[in-house]
Amino acid sequence: MSFNTTAMDIPSEAPAEALSNPALLFLFYRIEQILGIKVGSEALIKLNEYIEQNCGSTFIENPAAYEYILTSREQIYNISKFLTINETYFFREGVHFHLLADFLPEYANLGRPLQICSAAVSIGCEAYSIAMLLDYQLNKGLDFDFAIDAFDISGESIETAKNARYTSNALRTDSSSWKHILDLYLLKDNDEYIVPNNIRRRVRFFPHNIMRGFEKQYDIIFFRNALIYFSYKNRISVINSIAESLYHNGILFIGISETSSVKHPLLANRSYSDVFYFKKTSSQNNYDQMEPFARRINQDKNISLKYNKEENITEKVKINPLKPDKEKLIFSCAEINEFLKTEDGKPNARNTLLSVANAGQSPLSGSALAASVIYFLNTQDFDGADKIISYMEKNDSSAFTKFMRGEYHFLNGSPQEAEKYYNESVGKDKYFWPSFYRIAFLAAEGNPTRYEYKIKKAIESIDLLQNAELENKFNYECFMEGFSPDYFRRILEKKLK
Repeated sequence: MSFNTTAMDIPSEAPAEALSNPALLFLFYRIEQILGIKVGSEALIKLNEYIEQNCGSTFIENPAAYEYILTSREQIYNISKFLTINETYFFREGVHFHLLADFLPEYANLGRPLQICSAAVSIGCEAYSIAMLLDYQLNKGLDFDFAIDAFDISGESIETAKNARYTSNALRTDSSSWKHILDLYLLKDNDEYIVPNNIRRRVRFFPHNIMRGFEKQYDIIFFRNALIYFSYKNRISVINSIAESLYHNGILFIGISETSSVKHPLLANRSYSDVFYFKKTSSQNNYDQMEPFARRINQDKNISLKYNKEENITEKVKINPLKPDKEKLIFSCAEINEFLKTEDGKPNARNTLLSVANAGQSPLSGSALAASVIYFLNTQDFDGADKIISYMEKNDSSAFTKFMRGEYHFLNGSPQEAEKYYNESVGKDKYFWPSFYRIAFLAAEGNPTRYEYKIKKAIESIDLLQNAELENKFNYECFMEGFSPDYFRRILEKKLK
């Protein structure tokens, strides 16, 4: 994907330093997109320096290398140390632990282990606090079992949590009401405090990006003092994932200062002993109180948005889908590049979206549709991209359209769905090397043999295209940041060495 934007597209929260530096602006967008985090200027500068050192080149010289680092799960776990503040200590915001202790007798009747998640756990103090409290209650005679999952985007923080050794900084005066538990469990070793093995075994720590959702369902989720780092749009996405991952009547603990940030039809705000928490209900009565943007996420897919240059969004337009006329769209890289010129990209994409919303009253070319999708994906307008791709899917089943849907899922953080569409794309066109390249990229975190095989298949596709005697040879570079297939071939060959 090429990275084209204008000043009108740059969010107001983008740091001033990023506005005049393409690399920093690119990082700001991609980090917000992948992790949901709004990055400050100081963190951006440090992160850019780190990536340049690891790439051996600047963003301008090698954007593909940057993209690889920013989408490799292992690398994300490494670079997150520049983006998060690991401010944590045992029994922080202790009122939530008092509340948890009061609720435990009710959970003792579950008939199965109580499932708890400590999300954005940092270096582990919160998860160990929960484990110590629950073990303490067990020893007092309460009969129940429990399991705790704890994750953080920072792989470095997770390793610290697993090591379970802390300095006195992990003990604060505002958690002094829990001193009897801390004194009972923590082991003193010179200037450090060690969490004992029986508590460590109760917590499963692992690195994980919360933007990818949750692995399973929980009775209680702690997600405290982290929402402040997320953009408004991604805050909604995270809260929606939490709501889906809670069992019925499950409880969510949010940071004391974050309560007003949570609005969801299935999460009812509750108060107990003047302490606020959220409880999952099955009622839809709160739907009308939900934030307008969140409501739009769940609206009928046949509703689109009509844009006005001055007023931005003025009305909703009902789409009457056209009858499918498969594989009739025509694509041209030259037309796509022309369409995406910086000064024209935004109005062109908006006009295409308007035409789609009005059931294609004006003829729509494949190039205009594909370029509009690229524009909306670059500016993180996934709603606009989805509407145009949906229109394309009703009128075309070619490799181009399959690839566009794959890119939508790839950039939206759904790698499995993305790979499915990339595979459908190469099934349609053996010359479509961008899909082969993405498949090889997605295989990087799996079996090494499979990764090598996928790389060779991508190289083979590029060679097939370059050696083919086709009347209208299409190199597809407009879908891949404007770089030639030779450029990506060299990248792939280095991976085999």
